[in-house]
Amino acid sequence: MSRLLFEDIFEVLIKDPDKKSFDKVSRFKCRSDLYEMDLLIDINVDVYPMEVGEKYSLALSSTLTLDGTPTEPLYNAAMQSTRSTLMDNYDYVMFGRIFKYKDAPSQGQVRVDVFISFGGLLMQLTGDPSKLEELAVDSQVYLLMRKV
Repeated sequence: MSRLLFEDIFEVLIKDPDKKSFDKVSRFKCRSDLYEMDLLIDINVDVYPMEVGEKYSLALSSTLTLDGTPTEPLYNAAMQSTRSTLMDNYDYVMFGRIFKYKDAPSQGQVRVDVFISFGGLLMQLTGDPSKLEELAVDSQVYLLMRKV
């Protein structure tokens, strides 16, 4: 069975917090209730529209296969049509690499920032290091999202 590296539900708090906008990409500031994580994420809103106040399930995985075997490094459309994958349960999927992991400034709590690049679309996940310990620098990850 597939093992997710991280999973939580986030609520969108702010769209484009820096007031910078691009035609097809927006940055979203989100917060989770379960693990009290903060999230900044760039999304191609032309492909996957998101709005303030909506909640999304966000998962990170090292593979798309349900049995946990490694996923081929190149996308193969036949993979989706021939067997079930994690993508079947989500609406939006991106492939990226963790490029930075650092201590985050906080008031009395131990928190870390994990930075992931999805081909130029960036994500910053901030929270309790014990909930993010499965994420390692230079690891390849799949981001999977669906509206809840």
